[in-house]
Amino acid sequence: MIRYYKSIMIILNRERDLMIRYTIRRLLMLIPILIAVSLVVYFIVDLAPGDVVDVIAPDDASPEDKELLREMMGLNDPFIIRYARYMQGLMRGDLGKSYVNNRDVFEVYFSRLPNTLLLALAGAFVAVLIAVPLGVVSAMHRGSWKDAISMIFGLLGLSMPNFWLGLLLIIFFSLKLGLFPSYGSEGWSSIVLPAITVGTAQAALVMRTTRSSMLEVVRQDYLRTARAKGVPERTVIYKHALRNALIPIVTVMGTQLGVALGGAVFTETVFAWPGVGRLVVDAINSRDIPMVTGCLILTTMLASFLILLVDIAYAFIDPRIKARYTK
Repeated sequence: MIRYYKSIMIILNRERDLMIRYTIRRLLMLIPILIAVSLVVYFIVDLAPGDVVDVIAPDDASPEDKELLREMMGLNDPFIIRYARYMQGLMRGDLGKSYVNNRDVFEVYFSRLPNTLLLALAGAFVAVLIAVPLGVVSAMHRGSWKDAISMIFGLLGLSMPNFWLGLLLIIFFSLKLGLFPSYGSEGWSSIVLPAITVGTAQAALVMRTTRSSMLEVVRQDYLRTARAKGVPERTVIYKHALRNALIPIVTVMGTQLGVALGGAVFTETVFAWPGVGRLVVDAINSRDIPMVTGCLILTTMLASFLILLVDIAYAFIDPRIKARYTK
């Protein structure tokens, strides 16, 4: 018994070490990604027309005053010098301060992040609630009218712009029926329409993925064996078939959640939702380079961590996936 226990512990420790090495390798890959993101964003925002000095300077400021302010902020320096100065601060963990309100970028970002997290999770909940049952029904009734309706929903969800759906929901549920507020984040009712807007687009893709994955699984011999043993059909579908079809579904949901964490820009703008997406849009309009760059760097980090967690979750869904950590 002791020898058996030691063998089990050796195997578990080896798998843990492999998991740790895989995680560290993925985290190190973030370094060149963050450098590339910062360079591209900084360069693109720098090319944008307009001047942040025109935004922050008083209305009665003279051209000489604006030029002095521009010099004090270091905006007259060459691009490479300004970018090198920004990267020096970034290496110290300093994302800089906003040009517009002089607030710390890190502080402003994380003050908006909870709202974006709430919207992303609510949208994911709506997507799963709609997509998984529809995908399962569509797969189990392939070629029927149920399958046709599900496919039409998937096509509409993928082709319908978020901002257009958001406006339709506002007109119908806010202006016509008065059931939900059309903007802001006051109370639980404010999240309903934005969550439906975000979740509908996600649900279309998740539904199609669920259908495709289930169609592959339902042909397997072990499901026929389970039915032959008298296992109830509901148990066969939702316990055996769906569980083995989860890998593509989890992948799509993780990717969609990562995109939502980046800020559902159109949704947050339409509903005046105080999240990261709207913060980035406002910063772009005012050419607030530190704010735009810092927000996108932090969002890239969060999305990468989320995708890493999804990869690790594969091992708990399907133990065969653990083999990838040895690569």
